[in-house]
Amino acid sequence: MTKRKSIMGAFLLASSIALAVPLMAQAGPGMGDGMGSCGTSMHRGGGMDGPSRGGMMRMLKGLDLTDAQRDQIFELKHAEMPKMREQMKVMHDLRKQLREAATAENYDAARVKALTEQQSAAMATMMQSRIAGERAVYELLTPEQRETLKDKRASPADRREGMGRGMMRGGPAPDA
Repeated sequence: MTKRKSIMGAFLLASSIALAVPLMAQAGPGMGDGMGSCGTSMHRGGGMDGPSRGGMMRMLKGLDLTDAQRDQIFELKHAEMPKMREQMKVMHDLRKQLREAATAENYDAARVKALTEQQSAAMATMMQSRIAGERAVYELLTPEQRETLKDKRASPADRREGMGRGMMRGGPAPDA
């Protein structure tokens, strides 16, 4: 079991890096995180991992998954990776074309509109794939594991309640 955990951990790390590197490489001058002004959580987290800080895979920690469940989740993630990679390539190409259109000698508003619509469609496809992947994982869970997962997924506001605003949330740092 330790070997399986090591292999799964290495795979998850490699897949996270594989998804993160193209995003970081896409950042152009003045483009921040490579997403322009729309840096959504889908881009920060990627794939079934969802929002930044781990998403679905982090939520699965502490659910006491069986070896069979872990194997099935591994298979689901492995099957999803090529599809996500293709969508990432599409997104990268569209962002490149949009950057070029912004500095083109002759601005073509119709082309920009078409590119942004294609980008929206690609983003929707990625989000639909991510949600379908999360649902497939959810279907593998026992009723008890589902309840634990729901508790872990309480709204961020509920989790932060009583923690103070903090510097990263736009408010003063909590008193020490």
